[in-house]
Amino acid sequence: MAVLNNKELSQTFEYLSTLDNILQKEFELVRGNRYRLDKIVSGSLSGKYSKKENTALEFLDNLAKTSYDSSIVALVATFEKVVFSKYKTAFGTIRGVVATKAEKPLDYYLMREKFVDGSLDKLHLIIELIKEHVDVDLIKDLKTIKEQRDYIAHGRRFGIPPPIDMALQEVALVLDKIILEIEK
Repeated sequence: MAVLNNKELSQTFEYLSTLDNILQKEFELVRGNRYRLDKIVSGSLSGKYSKKENTALEFLDNLAKTSYDSSIVALVATFEKVVFSKYKTAFGTIRGVVATKAEKPLDYYLMREKFVDGSLDKLHLIIELIKEHVDVDLIKDLKTIKEQRDYIAHGRRFGIPPPIDMALQEVALVLDKIILEIEK
């Protein structure tokens, strides 16, 4: 299991990985006996997907995909909550630095000040804010995660899903590393 430094992100990941573990164990039981599916679906679905092996396996595949997608959204939502909270807490300090240390506010401080002041409130703006201060590969991974989250969260209206082959643990580690970089 991934060791994450941020408590909130770690807790979310622990819950999600536990749910994934439960699903995987149940999937193994269903693969050996499709009627096992009737024990894990809600009562109204009993018998609907277990009649044929292919139907049961397709249901499991769709359930796994839905679980993964929901986990991506939950991890990114937790990440955003942590990051926005950190910047809002730091607003007074940043404003003081800008006021006392720069004749003309530097772009970095201006961007940060806008961000914590509430005018920057989107994940792509977080990326813009930190992209020059965080490892290029981490930013690339964060952008990939964001594209996946956007595709899931916005009704899949963006056409083709972005290619993502990151396990939930990898996603959680990337988000945790970004938080660590922000905290430096």
